Amino acid sequence: MSTPDIRAVLFDMDGVLYAYDFEARLGLLESALEVSKEEIRTKIFNSGFDDQHDQGLVDVDGYINGIADRLGVPVRVGQWLAARKWAMAPEPAMLDLARALKANYQIALLTNNGQFLADAVAEVAPELPDIFDDRMFFSGVWGFSKDFSVSFTTLLKKLDWSPAQTLFVDDHAGYIEQAAAAGLHTHLFTDIDGLRATLAELNVTV
Repeated sequence: MSTPDIRAVLFDMDGVLYAYDFEARLGLLESALEVSKEEIRTKIFNSGFDDQHDQGLVDVDGYINGIADRLGVPVRVGQWLAARKWAMAPEPAMLDLARALKANYQIALLTNNGQFLADAVAEVAPELPDIFDDRMFFSGVWGFSKDFSVSFTTLLKKLDWSPAQTLFVDDHAGYIEQAAAAGLHTHLFTDIDGLRATLAELNVTV
């Protein structure tokens, strides 16, 4: 069996390029809003409301106002943004790897996040615009989600990339399955050494 001719790499953000601590995010929100972590978890995240924003079904104003309504307290954009930023930490080695790949391959970012984070990406994740330029795709902006294989098909058509020549890197097994169903090569990310091994197997040089 011949080695695939990989020409593009599609990266996830949280858990791959950035460490993401959801519990730390909840903790800061608890302090800022004086609402318990469990109430925030239940009413915003487990309820599916946050997912609605990530799917583009709720705009930024509706998102922030909806959070306030559900929690019964005033919520400022700055508070919600600060907690998101607090929960993220760049993975320098992974960011360097993405930069190195950019020299010889097409690269892009795909994340299940909404317009709220897309608008603030330069503040929350300042390394990303420099690495990915305008190839940063937020599910809520484009109206699709990594939960569905058609999202990968739609994105690759936009980029004019072939699924058979694209590697998708994500730490979520469900998203890996959807990408594979769309014909992409995939790597379930756990650490940089494992990714480097996959790149070597695919003859992707860094």
